Amino acid sequence: MLDFDKRLKTRGYRLTPQRRAVYEVLVENAGRPMKPEEISATCSERGAAVGMATVYRALELFCELGMARHVHLHESASYYELLDEDEHHHHLVCVGCGAIRPVEACLVGDMEKLIRDDYDFLVTSHCLSLFGYCPDCLPRGR
Repeated sequence: MLDFDKRLKTRGYRLTPQRRAVYEVLVENAGRPMKPEEISATCSERGAAVGMATVYRALELFCELGMARHVHLHESASYYELLDEDEHHHHLVCVGCGAIRPVEACLVGDMEKLIRDDYDFLVTSHCLSLFGYCPDCLPRGR
């Protein structure tokens, strides 16, 4: 949490109780993308009243500072998760039950090199989600 405080302060942002509450929810759910509504509800359950506008502003600030990222799960809903500089993962999304599971392996790096070499385009980030059926839903999904 000290790194969080330091990153905000060195960039001229105040550490508010609301920002701390949002960040703590992300830390406790590391590796699991969350909807802003879930984050707000979790904050409220813990006695920290954080409105939706404040949650969105905090999440956008965390993304800007490289502390979180917006995760695209091919839905209309937005998801966010804590960004760990030492960890990069993608997601498996079950279309049956909605379960989201991280995939630690990343094979997109090879594709980035190919794109750089063949198209003279430098990829600076990527996000990949694969959709299908988890083991519990597979028998019903076929």
